Amino acid sequence: MPPLPELPPHALASLVAVADTGSVSAAARSRGMTQPTLSRQIQDLERTVGAKLLERSSTGARLTPAGETLAQGAREVISQLNALAARVRAAGDEVGGEVRLGCIDSIGIYVLPQVLPAFVQANPRVRVTVVCQSSPQLMDMLLAGELDVAVGTTEHPGLRCERLYQNPLVLVHPHEMPAADVPTTLADLAKRPVITFASGLTVRRLLDEAFVRGGLRFQPVMELANVEVIKAMVRSGLGLGVIPDGCLPHGELAARPIPECSVARVIRLMLPMRDPPGAAQRLIERLRSLRRI
Repeated sequence: MPPLPELPPHALASLVAVADTGSVSAAARSRGMTQPTLSRQIQDLERTVGAKLLERSSTGARLTPAGETLAQGAREVISQLNALAARVRAAGDEVGGEVRLGCIDSIGIYVLPQVLPAFVQANPRVRVTVVCQSSPQLMDMLLAGELDVAVGTTEHPGLRCERLYQNPLVLVHPHEMPAADVPTTLADLAKRPVITFASGLTVRRLLDEAFVRGGLRFQPVMELANVEVIKAMVRSGLGLGVIPDGCLPHGELAARPIPECSVARVIRLMLPMRDPPGAAQRLIERLRSLRRI
């Protein structure tokens, strides 16, 4: 391989500056250097290429044909060097590895599809594994070191839990249900067939507490674990549903506040006490952007 010519990028940039400004002194000012320093750079280039690059006059300086040729190539070299530096910086910022993300079903269905594609595109070397479980199970998995981060509805003293936003609970029913058939009091709702979440889950706990405060007995006709199954049963006419707001992106059911009851679940970011690896930290920062006051 033949030896490479000594064409320092800074000297090439000085030649381009002379071409752009039409003056050695103006080029030196634009480059933040003295005129003698810039002149020496041009002279060194002339010795290296064996051709005169500048013609000076009382009105300034202009490039010779050889100088124009070198300046044209210099612009390309400088552009490529800037692009290379940007790629190197981007590579330095890239993280890799696996992130184990846990979430409750409704977050996996309605929230993650809005978050993960952009994250994966921006972090191509990160592999995200998603596990959907109940919030208590997610806590156990975090404590056991089986997950790096989770989004759920519960708290634990052995975890760092950050509030993201609230989901009010709503009463849902088929659109064709007559208004007169929709309960208007909590006591009326307690007498109707209700389809909601199973005991031990956050929504069910909130509902049970609300009915206890009202001095009412609450016994759903169906206790399920998945919000999509609950909606399917409600659509089929088997009962009224109680689900978190935000789980009806397509408006397939009518939704209204629960009569005489205002309760909401809190969506939380759940983290182990240990510092997360770089890839997990990137995803955590993205999930924090979901926070609403």
